[in-house]
Amino acid sequence: MQQWMHKVLDDPAFERQLETIAKDEGLPVDTVRAVARDDLSEIGGRRSRLPVAGFAGLSHFICRRGYNPEYCCDTEELDRLRELAASKSVVFLVTHKTYLDFFVLYDFLYRHGVALPYMFGGVNMAFAGLGPLARRAGGIFIRRTFHDQPVYKAVLNRYIQSLVEHGSSFCWAIEGTRSRTGKLVSPMIGLLKYVAAAAKPLGEDAIAYVPVSVSYDQIPDVADMVAQEAGDTKKPESLGWFIRYIRELGSGFGDVYIRFGKALAYSETPDAPHWDDLRDSVAPEVIDVQKLAFEVCYRINEVTPATTTSLVLMVLLCRSAAQPEKIKADVFALQHYLARRQSDSLFTSPCRPVDDDVDAAIAALVANGIVQQDPDAGYCSIVPERFLMALYYSNMAVHHFVIAAFTELGLLNVSHADADSGEDAFRTEVLRLRDLFKYEFFFARKDRFRQQFAEDLHYLGEPVENIFHTSREEAAELLRRQPILVAYGVLSPFVNAYKVVATCLLQEGSAAVTDRSAFVARCQAESRRLGAGYPGFASKGLLTNGYQLAGNRGLLEAGDDVEGKRREFADELRFIAEQLEEIRTISS
Repeated sequence: MQQWMHKVLDDPAFERQLETIAKDEGLPVDTVRAVARDDLSEIGGRRSRLPVAGFAGLSHFICRRGYNPEYCCDTEELDRLRELAASKSVVFLVTHKTYLDFFVLYDFLYRHGVALPYMFGGVNMAFAGLGPLARRAGGIFIRRTFHDQPVYKAVLNRYIQSLVEHGSSFCWAIEGTRSRTGKLVSPMIGLLKYVAAAAKPLGEDAIAYVPVSVSYDQIPDVADMVAQEAGDTKKPESLGWFIRYIRELGSGFGDVYIRFGKALAYSETPDAPHWDDLRDSVAPEVIDVQKLAFEVCYRINEVTPATTTSLVLMVLLCRSAAQPEKIKADVFALQHYLARRQSDSLFTSPCRPVDDDVDAAIAALVANGIVQQDPDAGYCSIVPERFLMALYYSNMAVHHFVIAAFTELGLLNVSHADADSGEDAFRTEVLRLRDLFKYEFFFARKDRFRQQFAEDLHYLGEPVENIFHTSREEAAELLRRQPILVAYGVLSPFVNAYKVVATCLLQEGSAAVTDRSAFVARCQAESRRLGAGYPGFASKGLLTNGYQLAGNRGLLEAGDDVEGKRREFADELRFIAEQLEEIRTISS
């Protein structure tokens, strides 16, 4: 056994844990120790200087093949990060859109002299050629699932503990896997629990948790991920697959954007949602880790840039088709909104003329077959067969416009409300929307959530104190005079997916739904039949979230009244879909 493994495993508390496992499993202690050594050998390795330089060089080579060589970053963020990483352990919690994410971050940190973290990845990436080099450069490869493998869990926990004790830093994807929808998905808290527990004896401020957003103009993985969302089988990773992936990168994918949110300590979660409904069923320390994870995700979204590519496609989702000059005007309006609401999300876009940015983005999208342009009238539109790809890129910025979309629907409700009930109509609508989309977006706590609407209403051109005392006609006019309304483009793909879920639930009558995989597969088939989502169909990820929402509302259980509740759910979604169509009509 190598010396570094001795240092990890030679711990009295860990030895006692192995003895307990051996007793519980009815195995000899020596057998359990041998399994522990094999597991540790699979998980990690000893980092050394030459492999670190080699892996950094490989990362730089790979990323330069597909993207512009200089990453877009905030130099002030970088300076703060460099200083922070030199003084304490840092956990980089990263978005995950592509296989390139960790190569990008490793290359970036190495080139800018930031203390390198140990990087967690799936064991599927530990194939011959890459795995051994990555382990010697700080790669830690873990299995996808190991809940019924007590020795493996103990070894992983002990390895993390030993690294924390030596002041190491870490990095992994907060989502646990690549996002198949473009937006940030619900965090996985397993590794976070391990690291937080290992750091607890050192104090709450021993580790700084840093939200990291890695964004791209375009992504080579999107076509395959969209195909998987439509039902294709994921191809296994291997050395041959990896070489082909690098060869096919080519160029023309644009820029890479790296942003670092404000670091936080374990107990610092001012914007994370309350978890009062879980306190009776979940241990307090698990709730604390969940709040930390959601706080990180909230901060990642705050600094994720709204690229011109994302904004162009959002315009086309809102309008279906538009000429380039109209797209430019709409993109400018969206950027103006972001500048008023949150300047950080614009990042580099305002530094270049909107006309040049939009022309370049449209040209790249046409070249990659996502957008088509009528040669005579000049109208641009999304290629029907590439709708899910377009939605993916739009979703990379969708979180910046969710409050705007809710505000528009709230005002639409005011325009239809009885006299003197405008405020109630607005608040009822936006709180209902918050509950409906709670599995899709990361909302601030309710006090901050309410304040965001005050800011949005003020942006629309009316002091918030006047909004709820306007007539129905004035509320409708306020919507009509906006340069672009976003609710249809932002929310209709989610609503359409949920409508498919509701339709399939109604087909079940009052029977229970217990097999998630089978039900979601049936929803996919129904989606293809209905054409839900535009001319395309709803993705597996959105249908799965709809299934979760139905479960949260008690719609998956059998019961005498469940059929009525399922019908109410379908009616609610149908009503929102009608509202979104009305917004679309106003905006056209």
